[in-house]
Amino acid sequence: MKGLTILLVDDEPLMRLSMMDALEAVGCDVLAVPTGTDGIEAIRGEKTFDLVITDLRLPGADGLTVLRTAKGKEPQTEVLVITAHGSVDTAVEAMKLGAFDYITKPFQMDELLLIVE
Repeated sequence: MKGLTILLVDDEPLMRLSMMDALEAVGCDVLAVPTGTDGIEAIRGEKTFDLVITDLRLPGADGLTVLRTAKGKEPQTEVLVITAHGSVDTAVEAMKLGAFDYITKPFQMDELLLIVE
């Protein structure tokens, strides 16, 4: 897990900071942004990401748009979708679009780190 470059997209400041701290503590390089639009801009930039972790409901573009953008630019980039508003339909759509996994909030940081590993 050490050395992974991760884009984290979540509009909840405490959740974003908690996930960023946990990922950096295990050696990941994390760029954290608060909106889907910021996430898309980061993906379209020069930096490539090994993993994108995105919330589903975001200001600007939603998490599925972030997922589509990430997979469109770098198909090998893994995407983890997280949400407090999970449904079978959105989970199925995320997986069809190429998401690596889909987890619902609240979750334990250990669970997130296990998935990232």
